[in-house]
Order: sequence, then structure tokens, then C-alpha cells
Amino acid sequence: MKKYLLLIEDEKLWEKFKEMIKQDINTEIINLIKKKIGMGIKNE
Repeated sequence: MKKYLLLIEDEKLWEKFKEMIKQDINTEIINLIKKKIGMGIKNE
């Protein structure tokens, strides 16, 4: 699997996201991508 660099320019938005996540950041981002493309999310 390829890995990509995620750049967030809005520091406040990034801090809010980090406070909201329940799992590690990579898993949360993968879940957001799956939700966006309609694949659903396991373990919810």
C-alpha cells in the first residue's frame, strides 16, 4: 500500500481533528476516505 503525506495548513482545524479521533490518525483518515467513497467502515 502506498502512503501519502497529508498537509494541513489550518492549525486550528488540525488540532480539532486530533482531539476528535478515537484511533490512530492513519486509521481515522482511512475511515474518512472509505466513508467518502461509500465503502462503509468496519468496527463502528
